[in-house]
Amino acid sequence: MLAVLVATFLVLVFARDVSRAAHGATTARRSENLSFAALANSLLTSENQVDARLAYLLAHGGGLSRPVLGARLDQLAQVVTAWPGEGRRLRSPHLAHGVNVELDALTQTRAAATMALIDTVERALRLPVAPGGDGTVTGDPATALRATALLWNRDRFALVREPGHARLLANSAQTPGALKAGDLVALERSRRLALVRAIGIAAVRVVPAPLPAPAGTLVVPPVSRVTIDVSVVNLADAVQPVTLTLSVTPLNARGSVSVQRAHATLAPLGGWAFSLAPFATVPSERARVVVRVSGAPAGSSLPVEQTYTLVLSPSGTG
Repeated sequence: MLAVLVATFLVLVFARDVSRAAHGATTARRSENLSFAALANSLLTSENQVDARLAYLLAHGGGLSRPVLGARLDQLAQVVTAWPGEGRRLRSPHLAHGVNVELDALTQTRAAATMALIDTVERALRLPVAPGGDGTVTGDPATALRATALLWNRDRFALVREPGHARLLANSAQTPGALKAGDLVALERSRRLALVRAIGIAAVRVVPAPLPAPAGTLVVPPVSRVTIDVSVVNLADAVQPVTLTLSVTPLNARGSVSVQRAHATLAPLGGWAFSLAPFATVPSERARVVVRVSGAPAGSSLPVEQTYTLVLSPSGTG
């Protein structure tokens, strides 16, 4: 009888320990599942918001200006570049049915496909291209987006019957529909988004500083060297290579024409200050100075060429 009582007691203790261990494991899994769901749904919300905004820009971007559309595409690209890292952080610990590993894999594909679409829009409109994200996508990006949404929406219920009964959001796929509807073609035909290149000379600085004189005349003290610096601006929302040419032709003294050329690539709506090498001069010299920038048509208010008459004062008369 004593042996039976001892055996019964041991079985009860063992059963209690097993029950506690199982309960503890269930509690841990519940916590893991709910924590994953909170983080995953935040990521999925971000993906759906970008999808909706990109689809909206494709459908209504023709009413925006080039700088505004470009800025909004860049904002979306900055959000997308964070997705791959967020997806990788969700891979552990391992959850039931490998749902977190699947979400990471689909997120990597979705990020690459979304960046490819943004790149496609920017290149089609000849906008400055935003920095790319991680990974590559094979085939059509719109097809990849649609496929990832279908896969996830089929498997996102993996945790509904697991501890915590976590519910995961669905993925949307509005952008592929916008592309199919021909919205990108409409953007390419929009007059507001048409690329109109324009550059101009914003300022010219002469060293040493000229003396007071009529417009177009540079009266300089009798020095042996004169330096001309030129500031050039890009008036278009596009990357613009430019070439600056400075030619100095003596008018009343012997000597050859001096020509300097400098090159630069201007950022969209940006500028560049050219600092050219000094050129030799003599007292009482007169010369024709032409400053010209090439690479695109002139802007509406700024010229691409400036012509001056350089006059050096006689020696000793400063």
